[in-house]
Amino acid sequence: MCASYIPEDPIRSIRILVVEDQLQTRTWIVDVLRTMGVRDVLSAADGVEALETVKRERYIDLIICDWAMPRMNGMDLLTAVRAILPGIPFIMETGHGTVDHVLAARERGVDAFIVKPYSAAQLEVKIRTVAKNALRG
Repeated sequence: MCASYIPEDPIRSIRILVVEDQLQTRTWIVDVLRTMGVRDVLSAADGVEALETVKRERYIDLIICDWAMPRMNGMDLLTAVRAILPGIPFIMETGHGTVDHVLAARERGVDAFIVKPYSAAQLEVKIRTVAKNALRG
């Protein structure tokens, strides 16, 4: 009897940067990613720290970022990251899911938008959708 070939889940091989100023939320997101099988997770407490990480690492496959943070907010980080890594998938999270927020984020090139509070399952769907589109494109 031959063993079946089961391809590895591509989510396991991507590197994700989590940018969230609330430690408890940041830790939760990292835990969700690890549960999903993501092996390589970086994190930052604000946009300034995240931008330093992007400049230093250069190899990041996806960013999950809070909108409202001290020092540098998510929208400013998105703009700065796009100047360095134009095609990097970017998921914006916020507690204020107004139409204006969504439109402003889309206008700046955000790939997906998720409104707090959200579940681990909702986050996984967003990540898999954005990652799949990035791998295709």
